[in-house]
Amino acid sequence: MNNLIQDLRYAVRMLLKHRGFALVAVLTLALGIGANTAIFSVVEAVLLRPLPYAHPDRLVMLWETEASPGNYPLTGPDYLDWKQQNHTFAGMALTFWPSSYNLSGQGEAAHVTGLPAEANFFSLLGARPLLGRTFAPGEDQAGKNHVAVLSYAFWQKNFAGERGIVGKPVELNGATYTIIGVMPRDFRTFSDVDLWTPLDMSRGKLGERGTHQYRAIGRLKPGVTRQQAQADLQIIAQRLQKQYPDSNDKENAVVVSLHEQLTGNVRPGLLLLLGAVGLVLLIACVNVANLLLSRAAGRQREIAVRAALGAGRKRLIAQLLTESFLLSLVGGVLGIVLAWAGLRALTGLMPSAAGQPFTPVSDFSLNGAVLAFAFGVAVVSAVLFGLAPALQLSRVDQFEELKGGLRTTHATGWGSRRVKDALIVGEVALSLFLLIGAGLLLRSFQRMSAVNVGVRADHVLTASLALPAEKYATSAQQVAFIHGLQQKLAALPGVETAAISSELPLQGGSNGYIQIPGQPDSLTDGKLVEWGVVTPQYFRALGIPLVQGRNFTAADGPLSQQITAQLVAMNTDHQAMRKLEAMIPVVINHTMAATFWPGQNPIGKEFDQGMTRMQVVGVAGDVRQFSLRDKPIPEAYFLPEAHPLANIRIVLRSSLGPVALAGEVRGAVRSMDDSLSVFRVRTMPEVIAASLSQSRFQTSLLALFALLALVLAAIGMYGVLSYQVTQQTREIGIRMALGADGGAVLQMVVLHGLKLALLGIGIGTVAALACGRLLASLLYGVSATDPVTLTALPLLLLTVALVACMVPAWRAARVDPLVALRYE
Repeated sequence: MNNLIQDLRYAVRMLLKHRGFALVAVLTLALGIGANTAIFSVVEAVLLRPLPYAHPDRLVMLWETEASPGNYPLTGPDYLDWKQQNHTFAGMALTFWPSSYNLSGQGEAAHVTGLPAEANFFSLLGARPLLGRTFAPGEDQAGKNHVAVLSYAFWQKNFAGERGIVGKPVELNGATYTIIGVMPRDFRTFSDVDLWTPLDMSRGKLGERGTHQYRAIGRLKPGVTRQQAQADLQIIAQRLQKQYPDSNDKENAVVVSLHEQLTGNVRPGLLLLLGAVGLVLLIACVNVANLLLSRAAGRQREIAVRAALGAGRKRLIAQLLTESFLLSLVGGVLGIVLAWAGLRALTGLMPSAAGQPFTPVSDFSLNGAVLAFAFGVAVVSAVLFGLAPALQLSRVDQFEELKGGLRTTHATGWGSRRVKDALIVGEVALSLFLLIGAGLLLRSFQRMSAVNVGVRADHVLTASLALPAEKYATSAQQVAFIHGLQQKLAALPGVETAAISSELPLQGGSNGYIQIPGQPDSLTDGKLVEWGVVTPQYFRALGIPLVQGRNFTAADGPLSQQITAQLVAMNTDHQAMRKLEAMIPVVINHTMAATFWPGQNPIGKEFDQGMTRMQVVGVAGDVRQFSLRDKPIPEAYFLPEAHPLANIRIVLRSSLGPVALAGEVRGAVRSMDDSLSVFRVRTMPEVIAASLSQSRFQTSLLALFALLALVLAAIGMYGVLSYQVTQQTREIGIRMALGADGGAVLQMVVLHGLKLALLGIGIGTVAALACGRLLASLLYGVSATDPVTLTALPLLLLTVALVACMVPAWRAARVDPLVALRYE
């Protein structure tokens, strides 16, 4: 301990004596440690931290499979059978998707998002309220389900944290709900949920088999594995296949760990960023190691004196490593400050987690685990950058050093020079590896941004509203409201076209399977068709071309309404349904025509969706409905008269600035029904930009880290070459005194630097090619061996290296031989 205290005191004196060196080293380490700490705090919160529920390792998410690949939501009847017949679950809870509510009774109607859930939802998660209670058994039945549990944020925003809120009424969709509880600040489930209401679990309200529309979570019994639970549910699913062959023929059960379900989409990107900041830290350590090696030449006599006075090699290494640890700890403290600031910026820039089933992490913080990680990184960094200089210095020849003489001609030594050169090569290789990764993602983002969505986005405003089922219970009421609103919107000043639809491009929607009379089921087996409910003006409003046939006409609406009413009246009389000769007119997209009627004229073709018969009257251009990465899938559009439309999307094409219409749209809706709220008012370019937000965020961060690595590599190369030029001043003076001109000296220094850079570039390129598969899943339209990236970025790094070499080379070429020969 006495030795440690003595070493620390001496280390502090040495660093204070060489403030410039200490400042550069500390700032370099702070950047690396701070970046690692900030990214790790996100990784810890999302990937490593246990979910904030009771026994989270036993929580799973339940899905079904269909003929098409992938996992699908559950059907209500299948869920009830699973819940009743399983032997491996302690409990299951069903939830719907986040739903829109109109909050009224407090001035102007406002939009809130609620999650309908089974009554045992909170108890299954093991969650307790901050105020009041959660759902009681039986409150998920019709007539008893008008109660609500508020989120903490919603309680604070709308009720100012009033603690007497429990028992008070709130108006949702024109119906009165009683507030029974408030959840704690850190409790979250579905993203951006303001409140929870009981899901009506009445058997008749859960829909028919084959209608996949619910999510479910389950809690495993103690000692039961996920594989055992899945095998249990698959036995039940196989039994249901035999019992209900029409609806459950290809359906099976899938059980996924809840933690895996939550992190599956973000895990690759977060691990990529963590790896990137790890490389930045490694480059920072290389720079500090080079600084220490350069500084070591000036300390050789000091170390020789210590050794002559009896200090052993271990004692010398311990003292030198103490200085490195002190540097690293100071850099770590400053890095934590930078991480705190960076984390605040990251939280604001991070894209919304919309679309994720759960978002259990409400914030990211520098907690104990993150601070322990930062301390560990500081310690490891100290070893990484301090060990090589300490070993190098501890091997000093004390007799040769104490004799003095021509010390400067041998100060660096070939061993020291080789170490520095190797560090520079490694630094360049790591920088290029990171640059290529960022370049590939940037090229991928550019390709994705240039994808044709299939619409004309300019001068288009979109908005959403929800029609409450209690007030608009029938199709006729919904259709009357839709047409009335469409006419009011079309009459607004500056509006060229007004349309209403069930979905917007890149926002997803509903889908189902079809059957084509006269064709084998194998043609449509496993192929989903996207359903879009639109008014006839939809295609013109978004600039979607009609490539064949016609648009909907005034006669198509009454016909669709008549056929739909007949199907509803027939209920389950399938034979009577099949005898209907009239068919609902639909417009399909180009992909659907090419998929099911290749090489044929699709106009007049027929297909069935369940018991509903449809006839193609037109073919529209393809629109990407889910994401820019996904190719268009078959899609069919029909009129609101053919299908209930409660969640409305407004689309306006305007000759004026579309944002200026937002107030007019709200006024038009209020004139129809002042209890409805208009929300998510965005221009179409904003909708497209939102779909790119996650890729933009990830690419921007990686590019920032790659740029930081490039700057550090350039500084490192400049510093090493500058120091070598200083140490070789006498040698350069002798060369010039013997006749070498400045150009030869310039060439010597530059060629040495470029040789190191080229070797590093070669190693970095090979490493990037070898690890290309790690990025493949994150790329779009670009391969991991993209020739543009693999050519441009090495040239960029070589250019930066050349610039870093030129400054010390230019200084070497200006050495005065007379001054150099008197250098000692």
